Amino acid sequence: MKLDRWLRVRTFHHEQFSDIKRLVELKEEQGLTVSVCFPTLNEEKTIGKEVKTIKSELMDRFPLLDEIAVVDSGSTDKTTEVAAREGADVYLASEHLTDLGVWYGKGENLWKSLYLLKGDIIVWVDSDIKNIHPRFVYGLLGPLLTNSDIEYVKAFYERPIKVGRKLAPTGGGRVTELVVRPVFNLLFPQLSGLAQPLSGEYAGRRSILERMPFYSGYGVEVGLLLDIERKVGLRTIAQVDLEVRVHRNQTLDRLRNMSHRILTVLLTKAEEHGKIAILEELNRSMNVITKEEDYYGIRNIKIEGTQRPPMIAVKAYQEARGIREEDLILVKEVRVARKPEYARVSSLLRENLVHLDLVSRTKHAALEELVQSLYAEGLVTSVPETVGALLAREAALSTGIGKGIAIPHAITELAKERAICVGRSLEGVEFGALDAEPAKLILLVICPLREKEEYLKMLAAVCRLAEDDRFFQSLLKARGRKDLISAIRKFETLDLLTRELHPAT
Repeated sequence: MKLDRWLRVRTFHHEQFSDIKRLVELKEEQGLTVSVCFPTLNEEKTIGKEVKTIKSELMDRFPLLDEIAVVDSGSTDKTTEVAAREGADVYLASEHLTDLGVWYGKGENLWKSLYLLKGDIIVWVDSDIKNIHPRFVYGLLGPLLTNSDIEYVKAFYERPIKVGRKLAPTGGGRVTELVVRPVFNLLFPQLSGLAQPLSGEYAGRRSILERMPFYSGYGVEVGLLLDIERKVGLRTIAQVDLEVRVHRNQTLDRLRNMSHRILTVLLTKAEEHGKIAILEELNRSMNVITKEEDYYGIRNIKIEGTQRPPMIAVKAYQEARGIREEDLILVKEVRVARKPEYARVSSLLRENLVHLDLVSRTKHAALEELVQSLYAEGLVTSVPETVGALLAREAALSTGIGKGIAIPHAITELAKERAICVGRSLEGVEFGALDAEPAKLILLVICPLREKEEYLKMLAAVCRLAEDDRFFQSLLKARGRKDLISAIRKFETLDLLTRELHPAT
């Protein structure tokens, strides 16, 4: 679906769904149940009014909701007591699914709410809203109950910001405008029509949400958006105008940390989608400049977080909902037709392109040795010029990614076809890696100029495999060319399964 058409047919206003009685009828006709979840951490000032407002109108007066719950991150104020007093079911996130480890953050609460709540549709509402109104729930439910093609709904609104003692009518959503929107336009333009991708109010069908990985912290919103769009398409996403949302504005320090985590998720997803290739591990901490008296210093802040697997892959969830292992295999994956996100490395690798014992000990000589085999297979038109193209790329930034692996690459008119060439040297080749370790495994990627998209996918595929230490060790131990190619094929298959059921943390 083209962006301009999507904007016309998938953008709504909450008033279109203000007939709550009609929404109840639609819900009952479709045999659906609906749960609302408030993720909380020290929100005693607002959570009581939120639960009371939503419960009195959408559960007591109109039976639109079947369940209202709070999933808490460990509040030290009276958040949980206030929520329980107003009638919400209260859960402490750290007490559930503990065998999978304990993480903290909004995304962790949302992920665990899929396990704790029962609804066919889940509505998530932030717990710091000062102008709470039933529209924050029925506005999100409306598109899902009136249109079976819609799977996921995001809210958008005006976001006033406090300036001094006054409340300016606009100016909130600074991370959205300064980080997310520019990156969306650069790498994910199909999502640039979303007014507020980071909005904290959204709803979705369990059948889709349970198949998505969740980031435990600030990156949960963009992660969900990108994964849902990739798996089921833009046409299944809608947005609803809720007019105005007043809440506690974050400090600049917290916005900085939030931006770091969100940008990490955006770059990680961009690589998964074949948009970019990340050749070094992203830094999981941030250096902040400090000043004490007459000197400056550095304070290092760790940005914690992980990516949780799709809930449907969790054993306890399967048992609670009666999902059998064979059901997971037979379930038809809902996916729009599109090109695969990753190239298959093994399909591009010929036996004659595998060198188990490189003679060369320098970068230039090793590249020349590998390119000779590409030339012999008719995959490049010139050895010296192709080596020159690879070295030109090396001059910009060494492709020695560390831990004994190098991934030299080039997109050039000298390449006739896409190809991957593997070289192994037990003694090692000096490649200028940041950790100063010689490269014992060289994975050379070459691609014609006309296939830029496939070039990025090839790099993404090779880099992802190279992240696994077992992959490196397996290739070092391979006894022959067929054995090495077989090992690559095995890890590719394992990687595909892992990304579907247990995405990397």
